[in-house]
Amino acid sequence: MKVLLLKDVKALGKAGEIVKVSDGYGRNYLIPKKLAIVATTNVIKQVKEKKRIEEKKQEEDKKKANEKLNALLKKVITIYGRAGKGEKLYGAITSSDVAEKISEYLGEDFDRKNIEMNPIKALGLYEIKVKLGNGVSGKIKVKVEREE
Repeated sequence: MKVLLLKDVKALGKAGEIVKVSDGYGRNYLIPKKLAIVATTNVIKQVKEKKRIEEKKQEEDKKKANEKLNALLKKVITIYGRAGKGEKLYGAITSSDVAEKISEYLGEDFDRKNIEMNPIKALGLYEIKVKLGNGVSGKIKVKVEREE
């Protein structure tokens, strides 16, 4: 018997998968507990259509993320910080500061958790890894300059 899982079932599969189970297991356990429904031809068609739509949406999201990354790669983000004598900053430039600047540039919120960096404690040019979702990531240039 083939069933479509409505919820995750340990050692069987995740919700949305079509799996083959014994008739008794399906009829006596999975279906009565509303963990699965019988996978008829219509159900199988609906699942395939849903997967196709999801894949198309993911592809579009990945394309948008790539466009955003390309826009960020072309620009050097400048952040101003208070610095003492020499190149040393009084505080540090953190991922929150960088995320704020990226948000200003993109015109939408950018989460600091998508930035991989150590705090910047000196003036200069740095490469910082950012993740834009859907497996899209890259290194952007951040320039830290003295605040006047």
